[in-house]
Amino acid sequence: MIKVIRTPEGILISQHHYVLNMLLKFGMADSKFVSTPLDKNVKLHPNSGMACDPTRFRQIVESLIYLTITRLDLNYPIVLINQFMS
Repeated sequence: MIKVIRTPEGILISQHHYVLNMLLKFGMADSKFVSTPLDKNVKLHPNSGMACDPTRFRQIVESLIYLTITRLDLNYPIVLINQFMS
């Protein structure tokens, strides 16, 4: 859900409620905030991390892709992660 708010300074587009619902849905409500989601020098390799359910992983990545509508800063790490779904 995208919320559009008109202010004297302009228009604000927010997905705050979508993010909160996504964090609750995937059991990540207690996650810590990070200013940079992924270091640009990090090289990801298949099977180098913890094993996870592929269906759940796909659902999380697809939910994150929707966030790039209002959070362009998330586009790079999400595209990298999405490459592992192919």
